[in-house]
Amino acid sequence: MPPGTAARRPPDPERIDLWCAFLADIDAARRWGEYPALLDAEERRRGQRLRMSADRRRHLAARALARTVLSRYAPVAPGEWVFEPDAHGRPRIRAPQPAPVEFNIAHSGELVVLAVGPGGALGVDVEALQRRTDTVALERYFAPAECAALGALGAEARRRRFFELWTLKEAYLKARGVGLRLPLGGFAFDLAEPGALALSFTGAFADQSARWAFAQLTLRGQYVVAVCAERRAAQSLELAVHEAVPLAGQRRVSAQLSRAAHFTVAEGGPAASSGG
Repeated sequence: MPPGTAARRPPDPERIDLWCAFLADIDAARRWGEYPALLDAEERRRGQRLRMSADRRRHLAARALARTVLSRYAPVAPGEWVFEPDAHGRPRIRAPQPAPVEFNIAHSGELVVLAVGPGGALGVDVEALQRRTDTVALERYFAPAECAALGALGAEARRRRFFELWTLKEAYLKARGVGLRLPLGGFAFDLAEPGALALSFTGAFADQSARWAFAQLTLRGQYVVAVCAERRAAQSLELAVHEAVPLAGQRRVSAQLSRAAHFTVAEGGPAASSGG
């Protein structure tokens, strides 16, 4: 049986799986040479056009992770998935149809993350806390209430809170599928209450905050990740976190949400398996 297809199972309708691939783990497993054969011709061309080696590594890891993980949910070999870009250039499943799952990819630094759900809108974002970014300059794009909350914090706490807000906003925009057509200042997250968050809208692109579930967590102390998923009625969702090396193995990891709305950590202890 092709690698990555041994543990096929349909997606849980009440769970989002977060799959994490750390590039250092791929280095240790020495699997890079196997990944180009999984990609289609256009994916390989896109990777070759990237000038920076770090970008080429992330591109290759992201495509290998998506293909091997998706094959855990459907009887499709990793190399047989067919993708097409959406209006914002993000990959979506073109074949097989109907698509068996919804997925979204993000990467930062040495980490690639992939969120997989049973259907409905889904977005994920990740930021490396040590990323060299002029966070103060970027804050001007936030809602006034967010800027005021940031201004009340010391420098270190303010920088971390910036990344917490940024990843939540990006995950929401990706789930909505609108990109920056919805200005970052048109909606605001209130993170004042420990462990919780609240979403409100200030612009013309109003939405219902109860429509969405949010989860945020920190991975290996270095990366802030946010997941946004569409809810069905009053449904609450579970988040299961996995670490994976494509074509080498994966394991369920214990995770603690730093803040959430309508999300909990999925029950069940860590488990490991070989293959995709």
